[in-house]
Amino acid sequence: MHLFASFYRYGYLVFGGGQVVVPMVVNELVDQLQYLNIQEFLVGYGLVQGLPGPMFSFSAYAGGMAVRESGVLFQIGGALLSGIGIFLPGILLIYFVYPVWQDVKQIKAIRISLRGINAVAGGLIATSAVLLMQKSGFSWTNIIVLGITVILLSTKKIPAPVIVILAILAGFLL
Repeated sequence: MHLFASFYRYGYLVFGGGQVVVPMVVNELVDQLQYLNIQEFLVGYGLVQGLPGPMFSFSAYAGGMAVRESGVLFQIGGALLSGIGIFLPGILLIYFVYPVWQDVKQIKAIRISLRGINAVAGGLIATSAVLLMQKSGFSWTNIIVLGITVILLSTKKIPAPVIVILAILAGFLL
């Protein structure tokens, strides 16, 4: 049940991308509860970056890994509960907030607060990048792979899954 509650909390904090909640996920699932070690977290997070909705895919991975000692059925259950937990806040927003959203966003305080929320989301995404680099180590190979990835994403039309596969291969070779 704690797993579901954690991913439900992550689901309602996702704003502007799943990377926003990465610092919170690392702190809770890796550092505090020790459901995953940092290597397992980084492997799973790296693998799902090539898929649509990475945090949603990652939630199933992390949920299954969190209960891996309990057997396959518990892993499937953990993956399902984590997936439902992270999707539920968005579904509730669609059904209960979206019908009145046009009226709500006309309120000046809401418009102003949305700009602040976007700024915070950008800061949290930058924090995620620094945190993940810190956890995996500020080695030259990590910095070089990061640089090459940024260059490929910004200058070439290479699909993200191909870049993820290339980074995995580079990890094996280095």
